[in-house]
Amino acid sequence: MNRFRSSKIVIGMIHLLPLPGSPRFNGDRESIYERALWEAETLEQAGVDGLIVENFGDEPYRAAEPEPETLAFMAAVTREVIRRVKIPVGVNIQFNAWQAEMAVAYACGADFIRAEVFVDTVVSAQGIVYPCAAELTRYRRQLGAAVQIWADVQTKYTANLLPQSLSQSALDAQAAGADAIIVTGAATGKATPLEAIEEVKQAVQIPVYAGSGTTIQNAAQVLAIADGVIVGSALKEGGAAANRVSAEQARAFLHAARSSTS
Repeated sequence: MNRFRSSKIVIGMIHLLPLPGSPRFNGDRESIYERALWEAETLEQAGVDGLIVENFGDEPYRAAEPEPETLAFMAAVTREVIRRVKIPVGVNIQFNAWQAEMAVAYACGADFIRAEVFVDTVVSAQGIVYPCAAELTRYRRQLGAAVQIWADVQTKYTANLLPQSLSQSALDAQAAGADAIIVTGAATGKATPLEAIEEVKQAVQIPVYAGSGTTIQNAAQVLAIADGVIVGSALKEGGAAANRVSAEQARAFLHAARSSTS
């Protein structure tokens, strides 16, 4: 994707407040927009290369396509974020709601989506989740959507039902049409093992991103191997994913990341 302004990219997470229809929605619709747009502007000003809009606050997630109100809010917020910033924006609807992600991205003009279960069959808190590569790539073709698919392999919070190496999952994802591979640690905020990034980098020819646990302290090590990082917790107040973005933390992280690659 040639819209990125850095060779080693930093993607900031817009972790949305609970949306209507989810158990923790507090009834205040405007606060969802206000926080998302403030965080988008703050992260852009701090120097991130792109953003992902995610319905982070909707736990427990459904392992299926979202309800109509979730889909509507994801589209509305994503479009507002895209209109507010000048950097690439991606869409992630939990958990693995691939059709909704592609539809929202296409309708709103987003640049990419994150598909957590692209080629692996996994067991998660939502039950068994099946891979979406065949359906998702056909749906993208059907829409004629110029939207990249960033595919997790053996993603966090899951266990593979088919025992195979991480590199084989990455090769499967590349062959199935992924535009980038995301490698994660065990959970949100947990460091992505450097050896896992290295294994995938050696296996594929498409970009490889670390999808969890990159901090000011380890950014140099991660970016020495990965093509970029997706960061949420390290940009937040107190380093907690559910908290607001901290402008100070975001600037400090970007300084560390840029210093490590200059």
